[in-house]
Amino acid sequence: MYDLLETGLVFTNSRKETEEPFTTSEVIAKYANIEFKSVNQLIRRYRKEITSLGISTFKMSKLNNGLVGRPMTVYYLNEQQASFLITLLKNTEKVVQFKYKLTKAFFETSKDLQKRKLEHAQSKVITKSLGDAIKDNPMTNSTHDYSNFNKLIYKHALGLNTNQLRINRGIPKEANIIDYLSLEEQQKVTNIKNVVISLLNMNLDYQTVKKILSGIEITLNDKKGYKKAHYSA
Repeated sequence: MYDLLETGLVFTNSRKETEEPFTTSEVIAKYANIEFKSVNQLIRRYRKEITSLGISTFKMSKLNNGLVGRPMTVYYLNEQQASFLITLLKNTEKVVQFKYKLTKAFFETSKDLQKRKLEHAQSKVITKSLGDAIKDNPMTNSTHDYSNFNKLIYKHALGLNTNQLRINRGIPKEANIIDYLSLEEQQKVTNIKNVVISLLNMNLDYQTVKKILSGIEITLNDKKGYKKAHYSA
């Protein structure tokens, strides 16, 4: 499970923008201060209504980080299912605060996934532009140039090249690396790609581009999303 915004309330199965956010019966029990068994009983009692709001998945898991107790059924609930379930809870002060935080966490997670979708779409266009820039540059004629530039871009953006990232994060060979990056990491990679494209369009070779990148620090403007490159001597 991925906790994209580190709320401890809403999760996804991966960082892909196509994922559907969910919470669990364990989370609801913990933050609403209700017995775990009671939450599961409520889910089973209204199984028909909950199932009509989406596919409800579950797994057998030991609570308390798996250190004690026998395996229990933990239900995974999407936003609609969780929203319906928490309307059935008594509005104690703790439950009201939890409802507010859970609603906000779902909204923010969905917003983050939408941003990832837009960033991914932009990345595809820029990746094509990078390929074209390499192809059109008379100083790049190696069949390995695209791979070499891609490794250089990731190394400069994230500190690890593509091969190192796959090993470090357990990314399958056939998988797209960008699906395993945070939104900020995706933006950093996109920013470096833009810089490299500009340098390639000046007909610079790989070694020259690498040398210039070593003197550039990339930062992001958090409020408006503008990207800046700072050159150091």
